[in-house]
Amino acid sequence: MEKLTGEFLASCKRDRGRILRGEATTRLETFVDAAFAFAFTMLVISIDQIPRSPEELIQLSKDIPSFVLSALPIGSVWIAHSSWSRIFGLQDRFSVFLSLLLVVLVLVFVYPMKLIAQITVEYFSVIFDWNFLSTGLFESESWSSELVWVIFLYVAIGLIFLSLILIAFYQNTLKFGQELSITEEETKHCITFSLIWGVVAGTAVLSMLIASIVSPENIQLAGYIYFSLFFTTVVVPIQYFKYRPLTPT
Repeated sequence: MEKLTGEFLASCKRDRGRILRGEATTRLETFVDAAFAFAFTMLVISIDQIPRSPEELIQLSKDIPSFVLSALPIGSVWIAHSSWSRIFGLQDRFSVFLSLLLVVLVLVFVYPMKLIAQITVEYFSVIFDWNFLSTGLFESESWSSELVWVIFLYVAIGLIFLSLILIAFYQNTLKFGQELSITEEETKHCITFSLIWGVVAGTAVLSMLIASIVSPENIQLAGYIYFSLFFTTVVVPIQYFKYRPLTPT
């Protein structure tokens, strides 16, 4: 890859100290965006016909929370890829391969994410007696509490691989630091998001281990562990740069 010219870099927009090298939309970026849009449509409430009564509308609306909940991780992955693409605009062979692999994994794991979201909403509707959210999932004939751990396993594996792919994007970018004229702020950006997705992958591994060893009565512990991400994804990068600053003091 040839080094980006100073003229090109000067023409690029800036955002919070980062140079937006990939503002121009490429065919690959369009393809990835379309794939994520399709993934969202797979999550959307599926209906055979328009509700014809208030009761049907209420029953249909009970699926909204699980749609929102399952859209969060997919949306986070899309935002991460979109942000990376806008800032660095890197399209070497490895980045193209990672983008295609990301699309495949998102489409493969979209339904397990939707199912775990439905289980989560149903679980909280039961323990908090929120009947207006209950869909009767746990009472259905196809439900088996003995196999719930398999769903947690699916989701954990999906999150692990998605996280590893995003980490690979940022680490591959750092290899082209000289060609892209990456600034110190952008280096910190790459390291920060590598750490964040590393924490997500580690949490998914822990969830998978918990789901594999606990009894069906305590399987919810494998889901509770993900709430720690609100804390760990913030603290880990801060502590990392506290002890390993980019510019030694």
